[in-house]
Amino acid sequence: MLPLAALLATCLAYGASGLPAPRGNTVLDIAEKKRVFGVSIIGRMGILIGAGDVLFDRRPPLGFGFGIALRYHALRLGPMRFGFEFQGGHTRFPDRNRYTVPADPTTPIDPNTGAPVGQQVTRVSSLSHTDLTLGPSFQLPARVLVIEFGAGAGLMISNWRRMRSANPWEDEQTVGYDPLIRAGASIGVPIRNNHGLALGVDFQKAFSRTKVVVDPAAPVGTPPDSVVFDMLLGVTLAYQAWF
Repeated sequence: MLPLAALLATCLAYGASGLPAPRGNTVLDIAEKKRVFGVSIIGRMGILIGAGDVLFDRRPPLGFGFGIALRYHALRLGPMRFGFEFQGGHTRFPDRNRYTVPADPTTPIDPNTGAPVGQQVTRVSSLSHTDLTLGPSFQLPARVLVIEFGAGAGLMISNWRRMRSANPWEDEQTVGYDPLIRAGASIGVPIRNNHGLALGVDFQKAFSRTKVVVDPAAPVGTPPDSVVFDMLLGVTLAYQAWF
């Protein structure tokens, strides 16, 4: 809350100056353009910060994804515009491992030892989230920047697929459909004619009770011991257009 309060105070102090919009970026002039519709095409770098990270060998688990945001700010509140936003996207966290292929009659034989030559394959486990949210949004023109922040609630569709061996029949898969809350903020830089780039952060929390067994080598019948769909943090870079 403190960083957000500091950001808001700074923006209020250095808000739109009332000067003509530079390079046709009328979104920066709150007096001229009272209603703004925005579209963002977003690239994501995800970081698992919740319970799901215990399922990965690498810490912290890093992922990637994409998203889209639609915002409509129709009400002026002092130096800001107020409205609503829809966000949707997909984030995937891969985990690569190598597994030994069991020997069979076609397995090559080492001429020196007479033993089968061990063969390995690389397989990729993955935790993925598809998110859909709707909620309030605020937009603040700050001289040459457009600062947007908001929150929302919606649905997270999650999928956990873990490879346990070289045999695909032994794979483990879990799917969840859970309520979700999201909060985020971005700093946009209009370059020309209300088109530009935006850098932001995004937090998501799924309210899931789905649990899995952390140890893939645990005996059959071991009770689940960790929530798999939880929290993630995203750093975003977006192409942004305001109309």
